[in-house]
Amino acid sequence: MKVTKFWPGQDPIGEDPNSSSIATNVLNLIQQGVALNTTGSVYRATSGSNTQFCGSPSEKALVSWASLTFGMEMEKLKQNYTILLVEAFNSEKKKSGVSIRRSTRTKDDNGTIHVHWKGAAEIILAMCSSYYDVFGRMKDMDGNERTIFEKIIADMAASSLRCLALAHVQIPDQEGHELKEDGLALIGLVGIEDPCRPAVRKGVDDCQKAGVNVTMITGDNVFVAREIATECGILRLDDQDMNDNVFLTCFPFLTWYGCMLLNIAF
Repeated sequence: MKVTKFWPGQDPIGEDPNSSSIATNVLNLIQQGVALNTTGSVYRATSGSNTQFCGSPSEKALVSWASLTFGMEMEKLKQNYTILLVEAFNSEKKKSGVSIRRSTRTKDDNGTIHVHWKGAAEIILAMCSSYYDVFGRMKDMDGNERTIFEKIIADMAASSLRCLALAHVQIPDQEGHELKEDGLALIGLVGIEDPCRPAVRKGVDDCQKAGVNVTMITGDNVFVAREIATECGILRLDDQDMNDNVFLTCFPFLTWYGCMLLNIAF
């Protein structure tokens, strides 16, 4: 997996973004949100050696993108901030969150708690009431603005990109360590490319020729699933209405054997 698209606000960053192309406050929030709200890690053995990124494929994609593109220093951020509360990602909620505070209080920060969320773009977007533009200005998100973001998400999904969102909110220390889930500011939308392996399409074709009906089980956005199913040969161009249940979305399997599907798409 690899990050190939990034939208801070409603303006996409070019193919080769860098830290100078994004406002400093937004850059800081990206680095916090990726480094401190992740199960991924960065490993540098010795000076000059290749950097290794560990974690799930999507976590590795995000961590490597923030590190190599925006100079994120994960260990330094972990030293500078104390993690107060974590909600780990799960396939049902499709999001993860963390609340953090600077390890050493400053006059500007004064113990403020920062809450970061990331996850499926449509879910995170629903938690936001404002967004940061590319210049770092926070703007209210009205119905028209929300529609624009929904279209950006749909367009990325139509290009077979898994779309994640990063969002943030500041709360006073007196409000406690609850992970606030509304009134967030959208930091940006991230599109992750996950191309099918070369052997997948041939395997699907061989199964279909042998009379085996191939069904894709996925937790992806329905539009992403449609594009991936088409790319793999499961869904044909003349069968775009998907009335034959060529793929299923499932949350989660109740048992290892004979799994019961709780949600069936189309």
